[in-house]
Order: sequence, then structure tokens, then C-alpha cells
Amino acid sequence: MIKDTRWNCRLILLFAAMALLVISTPPSDASTFDVRGMVPVADRNIRTGNKMLIEREITATDKHEENMREQGRQGDDTTATEDDGVLDVNELPVRYDEAQLWRIYNISESMSRRRNMMPLADILESKYGGTVWKENSKFLDVSIEKNHIKAARAFLENQNLMSEVLNTNIQELIDQESAIGVNMTQSEMGQRTKKAARSGIHWKDYHDLDTIYAFMREIRGKFPNICRLYTIGKTAEGRDLKVLRISENPKEYKKIWIDGGIHAREWISPATVTFILYQLMSKWQDHPEYIRQKTWYVMPVMNPDGYVYSRKVNRLWRKNRAPAKRSQCLGVDLNRNFDIGWSGYGSSTNPCSDTYRGESPNSELETDAVVKFLSKRKYNLESYLTFHSYGQMVVYPWAYKAVKVKDAGVLQRVANTAVQRIEKKTGQIYRASVTHEVLGIAGGGSDDWSRAALGTKYVYTIELRDRGQFGFVLPPSQILETAIEGYTVVDTVAQAIQ
Repeated sequence: MIKDTRWNCRLILLFAAMALLVISTPPSDASTFDVRGMVPVADRNIRTGNKMLIEREITATDKHEENMREQGRQGDDTTATEDDGVLDVNELPVRYDEAQLWRIYNISESMSRRRNMMPLADILESKYGGTVWKENSKFLDVSIEKNHIKAARAFLENQNLMSEVLNTNIQELIDQESAIGVNMTQSEMGQRTKKAARSGIHWKDYHDLDTIYAFMREIRGKFPNICRLYTIGKTAEGRDLKVLRISENPKEYKKIWIDGGIHAREWISPATVTFILYQLMSKWQDHPEYIRQKTWYVMPVMNPDGYVYSRKVNRLWRKNRAPAKRSQCLGVDLNRNFDIGWSGYGSSTNPCSDTYRGESPNSELETDAVVKFLSKRKYNLESYLTFHSYGQMVVYPWAYKAVKVKDAGVLQRVANTAVQRIEKKTGQIYRASVTHEVLGIAGGGSDDWSRAALGTKYVYTIELRDRGQFGFVLPPSQILETAIEGYTVVDTVAQAIQ
């Protein structure tokens, strides 16, 4: 009799737990992710059928993730922070009160008549407190601090350079970007908090590194049969470099690499890449074969130290946070550090410059980790997609020299298709072109490196929104549509890969 009573109690508890799970699972929508609403992939759908192959793919990091999930059954693993054991950021936030954003035109034509002068960007950075936002052969976007505006304007007039003011107070942009929750009702705030606690991510705001990494762990835990989460290295400040692999058959399927956040201040980039992860995994079984029969490697944040610093201290920080050997200035531009046209035009030897190339090719921990990881997986690597902002472009190699790749016609056609599909979806105009023609020549880029070193065919840099009104400080209200535009490029490229 006692045994029967205990058995009945267990059944009651089991049914109660199942009912609670059903009740607490909310419907998902396009802007809010809940991993529990995703349908797990059944074992019978995995084409490898090779347990030993899967086991060999599990690295020491994967085993650590398994242990973390085991611990998470007793406590919430997704609340663990990635800052444990890393260098903390203790600086006061940098402010840009009344700093202005300028667009300066006819740079090449004007400065070419003054051969002995240093590049305009370097002059504005070193003498007028400027921060370069974007530079190409047609114009230069640069922010000028309040106390340098008068002198900088006089300098431009003296050089006969035309300019316009895109924004009169950059700090207002930054404040508006960070105040998304201020105007919400208490009810909306409560709903958002609950959703964030469940899923860790949505596309109504920009998220911190902890949330992004928790999202990756959620996906890995939900789809253990087809997902592997790698830690491919650590940064100078001790943060993990994480890559998520998605594949039903990693040994045979063609590979696509996607990365974001190589430049810290380009927040829309990691937001877009996490949305791409959501799009891939939210309805995995419903995707066409050109999506499912691929091996995806996704790295939302290639520059974790810089990203954290841009969120806590300096919104416009670009580089990583590695110390220089012979300078008080910190950081290297990771997209000038790859071993292709290194130290060429478009990069700087000055450690204080935003385009500092580093001490040597692949000198940075982040660059070195990506190079080593992909070099071991270059077989069947068909595409390298790297997301940046801003400018609304889909561009392909080369960037380090004024030459097109041999199959530029194919790459142009795919890019044309992508931008046409974007316009139909959101109405936004993107430009498809070879990189050096629209962004100018710059060496040391990850895109050129993947093409030259790995033989990757479909290599694209996607410059997301906008065209300059907000620049890097894109309002959160534009995140979702921008992310949809990014996924449209991914979908188009995946279709092109046979």
C-alpha cells in the first residue's frame, strides 16, 4: 500500500511538471527568441549516423559546455557571465557632447595636389581630435570633438574641401540608442524582462556579450545532434572566442562561415548574426535542402574585448584591446591584421590610429585563432561572409589591390540577386560591387585572406545599414529589418552554392 502511494505521488508530480512546461512556453515571434519553442532534430534525421565521428568533433570546450549544462539543471546556466576571470573595465564612459559628424567630399582629388601632406584622416585624428567613421575615394565621415570644430572647419576651408554636417550632437544619438526601455510601459518592461530571462535575446535592442554567448549555449543545448560550440581561443583580456557549428553531416556538406563584430562599434553586426542563427535554427526541419545540406560556422563576435569596451566605456571604439609594445595606446584593427596585403595602403603603423595594423600579420589572438580554426577546415569551405556597418553594400575581393578576382562576374551576379531581394523585402537600396571600387584599397582584411589563403569562392563583406544619418549608432528600431536584410544575403549565397 505504501509503495502504491509513492508511485501515485510520482505520477502526479510528473504530470504537474509536464503541464507547467506547456503553460510556461510562450509563442515565439520574429523579434523574440525562445529556445524552448524550437523543435529538436530527431536522431533519425541525422545523416552521418556515425557516433564516433560526432564524438571526435567534440572538443574539450564542448565537454566543458556539457558539464555546464549538467550544472544548469540545478541552476540556470544561461545566467552565468562570460566576464568571470577576465580583465574588468573600470574606466569612466567617454562622452561626445556636441561632437559633430561631418562628411567631407572630393578627398582624393584635393589631397592628390598636396603630395607631401599626410592622409586627411590622419590629420583630423592627430590634430583635430577626429574619429574616422568611414573612408573611401569619394568621401570621409569623421566626428569632430566640440573644442576642435572651429579649427577643423578652418583647416578644411583652407584646403578647399567641401563638407556637410550629418549630425550636430553625437552624444544625443548615443543616448537615444541606449534609452530604448525608457519609454516602455511597466507592463511592456515586465514582459520584456520575462522574455529575456527565458531566451536571453531578442531583436528590439542591442545585447551584451554574456547574452549573445548564452544564446549560443541555448542553441547548442537544444540541438546537440547537429550543433557544436567551440571556444577557439581567448582574447588579451581573457574572454572566450566562440564559434557555433551547425550541420547534419559536417564531414561531407559544403561549408559557410559567417562572422560579425570584428569592429567593436558596429553593434548591428552581432545583432544581425544572432538573428541569422535564429533564422537557421527556429524552423530547421522546414528549411529547403540548400540550407540544411550545408555546414555552418557562425561567430557573432570576433572582437569580444572591443565589443565590451564599446558598451561600457567608448561607444565609438573600433579595435581590440591588446596592449602595444612601444605605445600607451591600446588596440589593433583586426581587419588590417590578416596576412594579405598586410601593412599596405589603408592601414596605419601608428598604434594610436583606428586602423593600426599590429606588430605583424596575424599578431592578434583573435586573428590567429580564426586563421588556425579555418585553415584546418578549408576543405569544402565555399563561402566566407563577414558583416560590418555601415554603407549598405555587398562587396567582394579584392580590397588590398585594384584588381578583380577571376570569377568576379559570378560574384557580381550573386551580389546583384541579393540586393534585388533586399529591395523587394524592405525597400532598402544596397549596392553590389568589388570592394576596392567603393571602399577604397585596404590590406589585411579577413575577406581577402579567406579568398587567397583558403581558396574560398563566395567571399562577401556585407556593409549593413545605414548610409550615414546614424552611422554606427543605428537606432534599435531598425535592428530587425536590417537583420532580415543580412539573412537575405546569406540565403542568396547558400542557394548559389551547388
